[in-house]
Amino acid sequence: MPEEVNIDELLDLKSDEERTQRLQEILHTCNNNTEVFIRDLVMKLHGLQKQEDLHNDGIDLPQLHIYSTRAGSSDREVLH
Repeated sequence: MPEEVNIDELLDLKSDEERTQRLQEILHTCNNNTEVFIRDLVMKLHGLQKQEDLHNDGIDLPQLHIYSTRAGSSDREVLH
């Protein structure tokens, strides 16, 4: 098996056929049948974005704190 498969490189390719061919080239020395692995990986690539396209700023959501409104109460108040 190769040390790694560069997902961004696969996402740069224009079609599933090109991705399949590239994976076959990468995995050509693998002794196991790679057909199912390649097919499943190509399907999972649909909808993924390249790493450089993702923002690493984190999720911009407020931190939610839940406090009971009175001791022993099941009512809860959400504060931002």
